[in-house]
Order: sequence, then C-alpha cells, then structure tokens
Amino acid sequence: MSKQYIKDKNGNIIGEYNPKAKGYRYNVKGDSKTSVTTIIGKRTKPDFKNWYKRNSYDSIKEIMIMDNKPIDQINKFIQRVKDRAESKESYGREIGSELHEWIDLYFKSKKQPAFPESEPLKTMTQKWLKFWKSQKFKLIASETPLYSPKFDTCGCNDVIVTKDSWKGQKAVIDWKSSKDYSFDQPIQVEMYRRIIEETTNFKIQKLAIVNIPKEPEKEVSMFIVKAKEYFKAFQAITYLDNMESKFKDDLKKWKKENKANV
Repeated sequence: MSKQYIKDKNGNIIGEYNPKAKGYRYNVKGDSKTSVTTIIGKRTKPDFKNWYKRNSYDSIKEIMIMDNKPIDQINKFIQRVKDRAESKESYGREIGSELHEWIDLYFKSKKQPAFPESEPLKTMTQKWLKFWKSQKFKLIASETPLYSPKFDTCGCNDVIVTKDSWKGQKAVIDWKSSKDYSFDQPIQVEMYRRIIEETTNFKIQKLAIVNIPKEPEKEVSMFIVKAKEYFKAFQAITYLDNMESKFKDDLKKWKKENKANV
C-alpha cells in the first residue's frame, strides 16, 4: 500500500500517511502524529507480555544450567528461541498487512485481482470475498487516513459501508486477522467513528469488527460493537498517559533537586 494524503473536511491536503514507514506513519503539517492504535495499545497491550517473555527465557536458561549444559550452548539455544518467537510475530503482522492490501486492491481495481499464491493468505482472501459478497455491502470509502484536531491523533479506517436494508445508515468496519477479538478493537472503531464524524460529512450509525482467521477450518465472523461507552476507555487511556508523563517530569525534577541517586 502506497503513501496517501490526509485531508481536512474541505478536502485540503494537510498531511501524509505512509503505512510502510518505520516509527511514526502519520505526518500532519510537518509534525509526526501518534495513531489511535498506538495510543490504545499502550494500555490494552501492556508490558506484561514482554515481562512474560523475559521470565520464560530466564527460566529456560536456569533449567539448562541446572542440567549442567555448556553456557555457550545455552545462550545459542536461547537466542534461537527468541529469533523464532520474533519471526512468528513478524509473520503474523505481515499476513495482516498483505490481507489489507489485497482487500484495498479489490475495491480499487476494475476487475478482481488474482488471489495470492501462498497460504494462508490465499484461503484468507477467498474466505473474505465470500463473506463480503454474502453481506451485500455497498462500499463508501476504503483505507482513508484521517487526522483529528480535537484529539490530535490519526487513524486509517478500513472501510465505511452501507447496505439497502439499513436505509442510508453507515457503518465503520475494521478487518482483523487475529486468533480472537480483543478489548482494544472496539475502542479503535469507536474512535474512528468520532474522527470520521469530526472530519467528514458522514454520520456513522454502526460499528463492526470482522475477523478473517488464518486457520483454514475457521470461518469469517463479524462482531457488532454496540456500546459507545468505549470512548470512555480511550479517555481513561489518554488520562493515564498524561498522568504518567507528569509523574516522570515530577520524578526527574525531584531527583535533580535532591541529587537522588536511585
């Protein structure tokens, strides 16, 4: 997916979104901006995961030392385990990105693009297409990068759709390829709804998360998000971020004033 422009409510270009950039992917009027998913991820996907990994590696090492294995072999084995874990995480992200790219290509091409040759991507795109056609959605917008001056954050919603039975009502849908639904996802689509309504002329009445599983035996499912209270979760996350920043500033000042060596 190539670089896209971010536009304001009047259609004026105010920034860029580069999905392949390392670090900040959004730039508005020369300033790097944090995405909705990054803000949410700080609290909904905490450091516990990394803590669990570190303790797992340490536990493996301790057991191998007790078994009197040579230290060089131990370290090589631990590194292999780390490399394997990182490779699997990276692979999952790549599959998700390629799935999004194929779906966006489907919407923007005059004819259906060829299915990917590799698995599980081939089966995932086929399952998604079957789901899409069965729902009889009508596409309004796809992969639109947005910036909210109100919240000073960016996002790129996957699609805005409608269908005849909704009588003009519109929905924001986000595509996922995870093993299960997670708490951060409804917060994300609720924020997209608010940013879309702030920066466009659209009114969004429905929110949904569609999961396209990697496992061939599992079908595509759609979770309808009903509670607008998920916005309160985003407010709580940003409040905690601000309080954490204040704490760090206060601590730094205290250490400097008291020459604390802690």
